[in-house]
Amino acid sequence: MKETQMLQSIAYDHLIGLIKDGKLTEGEYYSLNKMAREAGVSRTPFRDAVLRLEQERYIDIFPSKGFTLHKMTQEDIIETYQLRFALETYCFKELSIHLDTERGQEYYTKLSGKVNSQEGIIATSHNNEDFARKDYEFHRSVVQFVGNASMLEIYRRFMYRIFWQTATSFLQEGRMEETVKEHRQILWMVKEQKLSELEELIKYHLDIAQKINLKLIKK
Repeated sequence: MKETQMLQSIAYDHLIGLIKDGKLTEGEYYSLNKMAREAGVSRTPFRDAVLRLEQERYIDIFPSKGFTLHKMTQEDIIETYQLRFALETYCFKELSIHLDTERGQEYYTKLSGKVNSQEGIIATSHNNEDFARKDYEFHRSVVQFVGNASMLEIYRRFMYRIFWQTATSFLQEGRMEETVKEHRQILWMVKEQKLSELEELIKYHLDIAQKINLKLIKK
């Protein structure tokens, strides 16, 4: 039993790694047998990992064809931003309240570093996917700060959806630059403990991205 669970975990981590690193292409079908061989596990634990990822809406399974990356829907987009607003608002407020602690200072510095990296991407490659990865790291870091394993696990399950949606929103001209400004404002409000204004800005920040994605998906 333990060996089976270990193999499932290996297969799951292998697939998550491929998705996170952008090595799977949207719209392309992937064979379970071939991917299982590449992961170094048998078909059964690999299939179980695929089923788990389907439940988490990372992928879609097509009998006799294999699986593909999950195609975003309007429901996915709205659900994701609702979840993000609930989690991130709480976590940013917690960071603000505990900013004078050693852990608070550590994570504030980490968040500032993510924004610096985003500015570097704007100044060099201006690559929306690279920028989106740093954006995900920025928002995930504040969830990590709280130290709630269940909250972090929920956020991780939404990783692909969050990355896809943010990367798409950054295709809009000027959105990267606006995002950096909003991130700087969020950090300033965290530092000044302006909790009401902080919540309003987080909602504004996420609403813009949601509207861009909903508009694009209708096309």
